[in-house]
Amino acid sequence: MLAAALLVSACSSGVKGSDATQVAKNFPVTVEAYKSGQFLLDGAVLSAMDLGSHFAYLRDQGQLPKRVLLKRSDKTKIHKKHLMAMARMELDYGFAVYYEKKGELMRLAITDKKDIPQLQQHEDGPPLPDRLKGQTARGGNHFPTGN
Repeated sequence: MLAAALLVSACSSGVKGSDATQVAKNFPVTVEAYKSGQFLLDGAVLSAMDLGSHFAYLRDQGQLPKRVLLKRSDKTKIHKKHLMAMARMELDYGFAVYYEKKGELMRLAITDKKDIPQLQQHEDGPPLPDRLKGQTARGGNHFPTGN
């Protein structure tokens, strides 16, 4: 857990206080953190997967933003779940993610993508239970022939 917390580090942009509020208006897309790792976009509550699908649609339409702002909502603050999901989207879609931390605007910086649990599980696939290892999809035993 500590490694995951350290992997998503941030560097200060030097913008503080009310200046951060003014800068927030200059972002093409603003996403708010919501309860249970969900996000709020234009009044709609979205899961991380749904938000990623939204950015995939924008990419397909040629309207993908260069920068995205993640802010806390009235209901909740920004949690590690939100930052991890946004880190994944930053890698997938290539935009820069900024977020507010104690009134300061921070840039999300990914130090090592191999340590992000969501990335590792996505690339390796979910692990099979022991009872299913060595079986085919139809339920029989799988004996590779080597051909």
